[in-house]
Amino acid sequence: MLGLKLLQSYGARPSMTIIIKRCKSKRLGARNYPERLPSIKETAQRLGFEDAVEMYPAYPLEEPPELWMVTQIHKQRYRPYWEKEVMKDMGLYKRHDKSIQMNTTSVNEKLWQVKHLIKVQPIRFPQGYPTKDDIGGTLLKKNGEFIIFDRLESPDDADEDAIYPQAKLSEWKTVDGYRKCNNCKERRCYRLGMCQKIWLQRGCNYIESVGPRMYNFVDPEKEK
Repeated sequence: MLGLKLLQSYGARPSMTIIIKRCKSKRLGARNYPERLPSIKETAQRLGFEDAVEMYPAYPLEEPPELWMVTQIHKQRYRPYWEKEVMKDMGLYKRHDKSIQMNTTSVNEKLWQVKHLIKVQPIRFPQGYPTKDDIGGTLLKKNGEFIIFDRLESPDDADEDAIYPQAKLSEWKTVDGYRKCNNCKERRCYRLGMCQKIWLQRGCNYIESVGPRMYNFVDPEKEK
């Protein structure tokens, strides 16, 4: 309104003010929102089918899968709130996010409402269902295949030393002081007894990574 008053004060014609009013951006109201999609059963009836199964006569799989791998392929920006709520319930917030859902009637109705935003793939188990022993050795591929890696199983009668070989204490290397640079003349290195560059890293890195560079390991003296 302030801008219109300024235009009128500068001698703008009434017709210009009317055009400016009409060109103002409209708010996205309830009438401008897209309509909710009907359910799967209602869609089938509108298309002339009795059941939703008749819409897809050539089913690609022999048996319906138990799990779906849902991938978000489009953004949720400028989408209605009910679609965003469905995506939030499935744990999808941005593109390329994945979620695993059960193949049930209620879940399929949710997927039908946001089918234009997602890609649904069946999860297949070519090697069978995993067990507790397979934890940590599985992989879910992009095409929906769930693979179980073969683990090396040790025989029951094998010796523990053969499975986990360990060096004897007499073969362990000993620490003979700290490491220094060749021909180093820095006073701080002499005062610390080691290279100052390594000493400054003692609190920044783990001892497993700094230790081999910090200590000077030598072979143990052989017994006479």
